[in-house]
Amino acid sequence: MNTSALLLLSSAFLHASWNAIAKTTKDKEAFLFVAMTVSNLVIAVSLLFMSDKFNAGTPLIYALLSGIFEGAYFVTLAWSLKQSQLGKAYSIMRGGAMIFVWIVSTTFMGETATVLQTVGALAVLGGIVILSFPPSKISEQNGGWFAKVPWAWVCAVFIGGYHLSYHQALHHGAEPKSLFAVAMVISWPFLWFAIKGSRVNRVKQILKTESVKAVAAGVAANLSFVIFLYGLKVSVPGFAISLRNSSIFFAVLFSFLLKESLTRIQLIGALIVGAGAVLLSL
Repeated sequence: MNTSALLLLSSAFLHASWNAIAKTTKDKEAFLFVAMTVSNLVIAVSLLFMSDKFNAGTPLIYALLSGIFEGAYFVTLAWSLKQSQLGKAYSIMRGGAMIFVWIVSTTFMGETATVLQTVGALAVLGGIVILSFPPSKISEQNGGWFAKVPWAWVCAVFIGGYHLSYHQALHHGAEPKSLFAVAMVISWPFLWFAIKGSRVNRVKQILKTESVKAVAAGVAANLSFVIFLYGLKVSVPGFAISLRNSSIFFAVLFSFLLKESLTRIQLIGALIVGAGAVLLSL
């Protein structure tokens, strides 16, 4: 296994892990705000010991776009986890992002599509369509307009957006940790404003009852993104997001460990998405 593949698989496991931790919490917006604050602190400390010059890429627009897409991703991730089971939401989010990036990469960025990759893309698309039906019980319980918006699909677009923006920033000379630091500073306020009502009290409650989880999620999130950026730097975006989305398999495993009630058809859909991801990465 080459270095980029190993980095991307490690990132996939860490990413599914911190999403699983977030799924176990009650106040997901406040929890993600605290967790990403931890992530910001970790990246800030790491920059102090960085021997390379701080460089988020030139022009800076790609780093700024990465942060905007990242911020929108964090917010819609919280809503997706509130709306659906982890295995279902995660598979749709990552699978949908994969299709989005694959189409853009092959159409505008010079990547070539093999027959196996095309079959993989169709498998991913078919799998996430299967996963989308029927609506989950969690979604039905929320009711109203919230239940009518397919947040996992919306989140997928933002995931694809930050993947492509990160790739362009790295292509223009960005150093991974510097790039991630800029993106996190920009994305951080998104989560603060996503907290409705008494923001300070909700954050204090997380610090009081779930601080250990928040630290674990923040550190895992930081490592997953930074490792991914190093992997993305030495590979093309379509391959990177495809292999990174092996995290779908890890998410389904965590879904079982969390004792979520995935139906047989939803499990089949998740496995089809995962299999399609493998084909796309060949």
